[in-house]
Amino acid sequence: MCGCYARNVAQDRSKTGKNKIIPRSITKTAHSNGSITYNLLAITDMDEEGREAKDKYNWRAVTRKGTLTISKDKKTVTVEWLKGSDQNVTSGLNYKGRAMELSDLSEYNGHLLSPDDKTGMLYEIEDGKAIPWVFLNSGPGNTTKGMKAEWLTVKDGLLYVGGHGTEYRNKTGAVVSEDSMWIKTITKTGEVESKNWKGIYTNMRNKAGYREPGYLTHEAVQWSEIRKKWYFLPRKASTTIYNETEDETKGAHILIEADPKLTEFKVIYVKNPKGSRKDHPERGFSAFDFIPNTDDKLIVAIKSKEVTGSSPESYITVFNVDGQVLLPDQMLDENLKFEGIYFV
Repeated sequence: MCGCYARNVAQDRSKTGKNKIIPRSITKTAHSNGSITYNLLAITDMDEEGREAKDKYNWRAVTRKGTLTISKDKKTVTVEWLKGSDQNVTSGLNYKGRAMELSDLSEYNGHLLSPDDKTGMLYEIEDGKAIPWVFLNSGPGNTTKGMKAEWLTVKDGLLYVGGHGTEYRNKTGAVVSEDSMWIKTITKTGEVESKNWKGIYTNMRNKAGYREPGYLTHEAVQWSEIRKKWYFLPRKASTTIYNETEDETKGAHILIEADPKLTEFKVIYVKNPKGSRKDHPERGFSAFDFIPNTDDKLIVAIKSKEVTGSSPESYITVFNVDGQVLLPDQMLDENLKFEGIYFV
């Protein structure tokens, strides 16, 4: 299904050529000591809390601005959030009273995009507005339900959109849906193609040691054009069948590196400064981006915590592609569940 940008698409073609997209734009400030500061943007998925109290026909997500500063030797990283920068992004589109559960951020062809994992709508985020672009069906694309989109990345001029990448099971353990094992590719004109990644996701989790009925769930995936590799930061990792209560403490601490064809997988353990990789199993990765000008060797990531009976929490951390942590988990204020982070 094609979307908006009719006028802009024509301009894009004349500027970039048939098979090219507008390059990504990132703001940076260089300092006299050699350090560099980059602008960050985070966005929320507030689940059922997204409905606005003053307007029952409106739903919201929240964006928050921040900065990341990296030292000249690239060994020290600090992150600061701009107080008072929180801004509502609203929409009236909903599915059964749920909406604006935005799960990632990505710039594609000059537009900042974010997927709603409840409605299946892919939005452009601009000036506090959520502008619908493309609707994504669940699974192979012939379904009536919206896609539960969790991650975005750009490869070869296409926007890739994916979900959890595992089967959904009922309370008895029977598989009821494999829709989340399909991904979408989208062209700059909004043409959508559904692709079955069941074999890829299955091979990946087997390599990582989580064979069925165990599972990996994915919310943080990026293609590195510089390194010519895929990177996956699973949200959850379990060697046992899904159990809703137990899943709350199945937070993954692994980074999976894959070749361009997604046939070879390398598992890297993300360790805290003391060397442990088992701290805080209630926290799992929900988004990440490569820090600019580091040859895609350094990653800034968001972790989410969702435990029954307590408020959601979000954390930011920085580590390299070998799993060594430069910035241990740092909590974001206000108990909002952020699930997208991006350099802008």
